[in-house]
Amino acid sequence: MNFAQLVRTRLNRSYMLSDSPAAKWLRGAGWLFLSSLVERAVGLVQTIMIARALGIEDYGRYALLFSTIGLLGPVVGLQLPFALVYFVSRYQKSEPERAGAVVLLGRRLTATTTGLVLILTVVLSRQLSHWLFNSENYGLTVILGALLVTISVQAGLGDSILQAGERFRTLSLARLTAAILSIIVLIPVTVLKPGLATILAIVAGAGLYRALAVGIPARAISTPLVSHTDLKQALRQLPLIFEFALPSGLLALAQGIGAWVGNYYLSRSSPGLRDLAIVNTGLQWRTPIIVIMASFASALLPMLARYISEDNRAQTFRLHRYNVMLNVGIALGFCFLVILCSNMILDLYGRDFKGQWYLFSLFLISLIPMAYCTVHQQYLVASGKMWTQALLFVPYFVIVVAGTVGCPQLTGNILGYIQLIAWLSTAVLTGIVVAVDQRAQTSHFTD
Repeated sequence: MNFAQLVRTRLNRSYMLSDSPAAKWLRGAGWLFLSSLVERAVGLVQTIMIARALGIEDYGRYALLFSTIGLLGPVVGLQLPFALVYFVSRYQKSEPERAGAVVLLGRRLTATTTGLVLILTVVLSRQLSHWLFNSENYGLTVILGALLVTISVQAGLGDSILQAGERFRTLSLARLTAAILSIIVLIPVTVLKPGLATILAIVAGAGLYRALAVGIPARAISTPLVSHTDLKQALRQLPLIFEFALPSGLLALAQGIGAWVGNYYLSRSSPGLRDLAIVNTGLQWRTPIIVIMASFASALLPMLARYISEDNRAQTFRLHRYNVMLNVGIALGFCFLVILCSNMILDLYGRDFKGQWYLFSLFLISLIPMAYCTVHQQYLVASGKMWTQALLFVPYFVIVVAGTVGCPQLTGNILGYIQLIAWLSTAVLTGIVVAVDQRAQTSHFTD
């Protein structure tokens, strides 16, 4: 059966409504794909509105702040969403008290970390403003950034519980309504052109609605689980959670530091905030595919984890193979189309963005090796090999940080080359490790 026949067979109605594991995955992924597509389309419209309202330099500050939020989010959230998906999907039926203990511990830990971040940010807002923006006039902006970190962490917990419960339709509808609301509240931005802090307050309000939209149905799933346990039992799960979450958190931290260091040093270079604004635009146009990949992973990870625990290697390898083909194929097609239309896209952002297609495309094209790395990373996460997937990104971290810090005259183009080399190197290494792992499992099963 050739690839075209395979696609037609897998996408026909009778197959999609069947009980096949791949069909179940595609149904769940389809809901999340639709909501993610709308969510990111709205997000791209938002970036255009915000960029035109702020101008290129303030939009560069906006980019630097969100890069910092992207760095802090996984650290403050302790990478618990991955742990929640893993433990709740495995144990909510067989050991509900264990699943409930993990949920309860996640709630308490994130309440503590986000509370500390908010308090410290309020107390040190002037110092943080000077350190991040080289000015003390952005204290409120920094505080709103901390609020966005808190909202993001709490929304992530709700997302993960709905994913673990395979409530993909509920999660998708929550995302859709939140996306529609966010674009409505930002419409006045195009007319009034408020400052950076006002725009961040609007974004935070929309984010709060999204956190509630996923948090309320997630509570309906988690409350019966939590009723089986108490804080004492939850604390007993702490070593297991950190054994799982620590390597994943270190991985997120390494990727976050790599991105943040590049943005921070670029903001201090001669091209400064102007190059950073273009870089951020390229990164924003990568996010639709990143979110779509995350949507497929949300549906796939619980299934992969279940089949791996059952030693069902045939289904495991089959789902992983489909995941690779789907994600890399989408990334290739998306990059081609967006680069083809890059001049037209940049014109939408304003006069200062025109003619910057090469820098924009340079940051977009790294999406292809990133997609390849991500799907293999999902396989390793489902296998519980958290330290393996974390250590595979050590070369990425070293190449990006050393290349950025060691460059005497950093520009957006140079930063793009550094990050592309880092992703290509990581893709090659990750592909080799996963291939060896699967071959070893097949040989062991045969023996």
